[in-house]
Amino acid sequence: MLTPSFDLSQDPDFLTIAIRVPHARVSEFDVYFQGVDFKFYAKPYFLRLTLPGRIVENGSEQGSYDADKGIFTIQLPKETPGQHFEGLNMLTALLAPRKSRTAKPLVEEIGASEEGVEDDDEEFDWEIEQSPYEEVSESALNLQGHYGFGGLRSGVFQRLQISEIMWYLSFSDCSAKNAVQVPPYHLKG
Repeated sequence: MLTPSFDLSQDPDFLTIAIRVPHARVSEFDVYFQGVDFKFYAKPYFLRLTLPGRIVENGSEQGSYDADKGIFTIQLPKETPGQHFEGLNMLTALLAPRKSRTAKPLVEEIGASEEGVEDDDEEFDWEIEQSPYEEVSESALNLQGHYGFGGLRSGVFQRLQISEIMWYLSFSDCSAKNAVQVPPYHLKG
């Protein structure tokens, strides 16, 4: 998962989050917010923030997408209008996951479950590790090879996880593959 570039701003009544997701599908994204939690997912981008103040869903929230710039802008109402949220520029604190409130068993028994049964209701793991987006300088990009139509792309695969890269590279002849031949963990969408 990629942590997108984002900016936070506020006025007395709203917290505004601008998320830059240039290669995401607008039709396939999820936004969740409640209390101090904010979560955004648009494959391959994932953003989870722990906010310094509480936000509320009351019908006055707004969202928009600028297709030319690839930026989602989301305005969230503050629970207490007029409250100033401190620390909106502390990116690592905002990206850090909240401590788990439930104790999980350290030992899990495996082998007792039924094999071949897939759980379609499996939830997305919102607690994956994130790191702040870092802009790559123009000079560093010039050292990399360019690819794609007209050589316009470079560094696209740099921030992907190894498992994602290996999946893309596993096809020797894409036209000869069918859904049966694709590993099941890549079909979950």
